Amino acid sequence: MLNIYIINIPKIKFMIKKVTTCLFIATALMACNNSEKTTENNTKDSITSETSATNTAASDTATFDINSIAISDKELGTFPYLSYPDGYNFNYEKENSAKNIKALDIEYFAVNGKLVPVEGKSYKVRIEKDANSDNKFNKLVVERYYEDKISSLGGVKVNNIPVPSTELKRVGDKELVDKQYGHSIDYNLLDDIKTYVIRTTTKQIWIQMTLMNNEVGKLTVLEKEVNNR
Repeated sequence: MLNIYIINIPKIKFMIKKVTTCLFIATALMACNNSEKTTENNTKDSITSETSATNTAASDTATFDINSIAISDKELGTFPYLSYPDGYNFNYEKENSAKNIKALDIEYFAVNGKLVPVEGKSYKVRIEKDANSDNKFNKLVVERYYEDKISSLGGVKVNNIPVPSTELKRVGDKELVDKQYGHSIDYNLLDDIKTYVIRTTTKQIWIQMTLMNNEVGKLTVLEKEVNNR
């Protein structure tokens, strides 16, 4: 006997449509979950990266040891040990003036992005272009002059990273501005503060400068008496 089945076409179409809709919803939910996980992972990676960078900077500052700088056996000459490049001068003066020397002073020096106060005899001046020269202040010329000179005296650079604005807030304007303990720190050049140390058996010579192209430079030389024998 032949069995005859009647297929309900509309019902089958409805079921297929329902299954398709369910599959679409499931796929959308999976995509959403994957997107959330990716965003979460990216956020975690970003936080980890920022934390790592902060910890590295803090670690660099914490592990700085002045005794790690080799003692120089070079003849330094007379304080403040440095002159100026040809075509330049200090405060428009042709000689190192005694009036710019303080027997006891404080200056904040950038060390691995951290401002560190150092006490001793200081010399704080502006590096100016010679008034009789038609050329403008050339940052590169001045920077290379001092880097070569300081290196020849056994000096070592101790700051290679920007000083964050939070450091200025931590120290405060009372110290850096009112007391003038931030002479060679230019608030507009926090990413380009050059700091060096020359170490001898009896002294630490700290040198710091900021240089603004076509404008002027600021230089601090501070001598701290120590006994490394």
